[in-house]
Amino acid sequence: MTKTQSYVEARSGMIEREPKPRDRGLNYVRAPKVLGQYFSDFLACYGALTDIIKIGTNQLTFVPEAEIKRVIRSSHGHDVRVAVGNPIMDQALSAGIQATREVVDYAANLDVDIMEISLIARSIDDEDLAELLDYVNGKGIKPIVECGLSFAHEPVVDGRTFAKRKKAQARRALENGAWKVLIEAEGVYENVKFGEERWDFVDEFAADIPVRDIMFEADDQDVMSYYMNAYGPKVNVFVDHSQVMQIEAARRGYGPCTLTWSKAAVFHKD
Repeated sequence: MTKTQSYVEARSGMIEREPKPRDRGLNYVRAPKVLGQYFSDFLACYGALTDIIKIGTNQLTFVPEAEIKRVIRSSHGHDVRVAVGNPIMDQALSAGIQATREVVDYAANLDVDIMEISLIARSIDDEDLAELLDYVNGKGIKPIVECGLSFAHEPVVDGRTFAKRKKAQARRALENGAWKVLIEAEGVYENVKFGEERWDFVDEFAADIPVRDIMFEADDQDVMSYYMNAYGPKVNVFVDHSQVMQIEAARRGYGPCTLTWSKAAVFHKD
């Protein structure tokens, strides 16, 4: 601890974090439903802990464009990247190629940094997905491909999960320009009975695809702890804005539960 640091400042940095912009250890955060001053307050408090903020596309549709532009400028001012995704992208894909191009172009004109493309809300073959990824990348936007065990929130039935296909599709998406693969919580631990969680599906992905290329949805405190415990403090996690402190605490070894308490360890070159 230097003479200029207080005990609190020194303690908050005991587990070193790589500086932003990061490519791993990402806190991908679902934005508050209320923008305006509420959003500004969130950035003022937690912008330093947030790598990416996802604006809900109903916000993109219903909130005045001037406010959306202000939100994006303010996020960039805090070194926070901005993402958008479904339902606007899903609806555009259903409406056709021209509609999809218009949505991607609109996002690019707004200075959006990242776009989610869902493989569970819509069905698309590998070649067309590769073309779409190329178009999104060509607009200066990083694509995240969303995968999951449950097709558009259908019940998970053993023997009908198509898990091998989904993993192969995710791997090909990364080869064809996807920045990250996001594993959706639905059917894995969300909306399933206790004891029937499908961690095997998640683990098969992480055993075959580098963890730095995967994002895990983990709003639940215990779930984010499981991911941190299994894959280390630099795992990429998608959480609600109300969970930012908990996930950052887990990365630094201070919680959020006994599973990860004082367990985090890092070592990287300066």
